[in-house]
Amino acid sequence: MSPSVLVRSWPALAAWGAGLLQLGLGAGAIVKGADAADRGIGILLATVGAGTLAWGVMTLAKSRLTAPRAGVAVSLAGLVLLVALLLVGPAQVSVYPVAVSAGLSLALGIVSAITLRRRGRSTRPVVRTAARTSIGGLIVGAFLLAGLVTPALAATPIGSDAPGASVNEVFMPGHGHGH
Repeated sequence: MSPSVLVRSWPALAAWGAGLLQLGLGAGAIVKGADAADRGIGILLATVGAGTLAWGVMTLAKSRLTAPRAGVAVSLAGLVLLVALLLVGPAQVSVYPVAVSAGLSLALGIVSAITLRRRGRSTRPVVRTAARTSIGGLIVGAFLLAGLVTPALAATPIGSDAPGASVNEVFMPGHGHGH
């Protein structure tokens, strides 16, 4: 099995991670935003996050990187809005979820741009075969993504206010009731 088969699903997973974080950060800016600029950026960021998630679903469903122009577009839009959110409302934003989302968006944009460039250089017709995605690669990618995105989601304004965010009842029974 080639290494490319093992990581074929990773751009879609990166899109899911970036999209989830963009949704969390956007929702935090909408709900906890100090002014209209925060809320406006939050709405745009949540919209881009939903688009990034949809791109990831489409890419994984087809087992290949689809719509590389859209991948570049959602990546750039996400990066611009993350920077705007940091500039406009730094008090409401933790750097960790922004950094993780930016890193995943950047990876998604780079892979999409490389795919777009390769397709543009090719003089022969592109023959599409149904390439299989490695289930092992998908599982490893999901574990890596979960390790990055879960703590980053908890650090968003919405994640930090989630019920049980401060104490996990599975590991510390009885500690969530004011004890």
